[in-house]
Amino acid sequence: MRVTPHESLHRRSASFDGIATAWLDEGQGQAIVALHGIPTSSSLFEPLLPHLDGFRLIAPDLLGQGFTEVPAVGPLDHAAYARHLEAFLREVPPASFHLMVHDLGGVLGLEWAADNSERVRSLVILSTTVTWTFRVGVLIYGSNLLLGSRLLTRVLPAMLKSGERLDDSLKELWAAPWTRRRLLRGRDHFARRHLRRLRSKLGDIRSPSLLIWGEKDDVFPLDHAGAIRRRLPQARLVALPRCGHWSPLDATEEVGTLASEFFTTARP
Repeated sequence: MRVTPHESLHRRSASFDGIATAWLDEGQGQAIVALHGIPTSSSLFEPLLPHLDGFRLIAPDLLGQGFTEVPAVGPLDHAAYARHLEAFLREVPPASFHLMVHDLGGVLGLEWAADNSERVRSLVILSTTVTWTFRVGVLIYGSNLLLGSRLLTRVLPAMLKSGERLDDSLKELWAAPWTRRRLLRGRDHFARRHLRRLRSKLGDIRSPSLLIWGEKDDVFPLDHAGAIRRRLPQARLVALPRCGHWSPLDATEEVGTLASEFFTTARP
């Protein structure tokens, strides 16, 4: 099966923090805000839509990713991402919503949730981290600096563990922003100091929480879920076999069903 971006879905665009920003806005009902990571886009969550009936999915393309503008000048570091996301969350979603996070979207979204706990009805956490790793800090950023975005188009298909295939247009969309120049403008997204600050805040999140993890995740293996769970004791963990880092693609039905059931039972 081939994973392909859907052109017919409802997308919106506006300027936030001075940046032309695109986001997926599909469905009706209580809102779910979904935050993707590096190097993906909101397209990561598109396959989940058939399983989220009765909800409105709001999924922004983060700073300079997907169809969101890459600013011509200035840093594209952790702080820039956080400012841009804060501006989006201030303007677009309703006053309270369910939150789903993945990868860098988890690093950014979990800190935002800790600082704005009154707005988060419930929380689904897909593969992310609160601890620094050599793999992310050196191998991913370092190899891209050496080899450029062309590397990603070759590496991306290997992220899938279930036999799914990425459409060429999706590979190009996800890989295109990650030039050497782009990486030089921001390489601290998973820096120790940011993750240390995040760990100190996790206990401030009181929302019902569910962790969904792929047993074959080779970016943030299952022990990263354990590090989150120790600081978020209300969280329940579900591990999925034959599933890697991109669980919405590898295990679409399982992730969609688990998330939908969890969000439904978490409704006030």
